[in-house]
Amino acid sequence: MPIEFSTCLERDLLYARWHGMINFEQFEQNFIRYLTDAHYRPGRPELIDHSGITEFDINHNLVRTILRQVNEQAPGAIVRTHTVIYSPNETIYGLGRMYQILAEMAEGIEVEVFREETEALAALSLDYMSIDVLLAAETFLPPQPRAG
Repeated sequence: MPIEFSTCLERDLLYARWHGMINFEQFEQNFIRYLTDAHYRPGRPELIDHSGITEFDINHNLVRTILRQVNEQAPGAIVRTHTVIYSPNETIYGLGRMYQILAEMAEGIEVEVFREETEALAALSLDYMSIDVLLAAETFLPPQPRAG
C-alpha cells in the first residue's frame, strides 16, 4: 500500500507515510483503514510524510473531495484535526499548499505544510532532528482492525 500509517499513543500522534504513485482510490482505501483502526481517535494530530511520493495523480476537485471526507469523518460534528505535512518536493508541496488554503476556507482540519523536516516536527512540538529519529525513539503501533 503506498500510504502507510501508525499511531503513537504516548504522543497522541498519527504518522502517515505516502510513497510511490498516489491516486484518489488509494487515499480512499487508506482513509477507510484509518477510520476503522483500533487506535483511531477523531482529531488526533497528524504528521503526513510526502517525501517518498514520486507521482500524485490528484487534481483540484479531488483535493476538495479529500478535504470534505476528512472534515466529515465524524458525522454531525466538526473535527478539528491539526495536520502537518512534510513535503520537500516542490510540485507535491504546491498540492499541499492548495489543500492548506482550501482547509482554511472550511471548518475542521487545520493544515500546515513544510519543506523542511525539522520545521514540520517543530510545528507538532516534537524536538527531533528527523522523522526517522522520531520513529526510532517513540513507539508507533501499526494499524489493526477494531474488535467487534
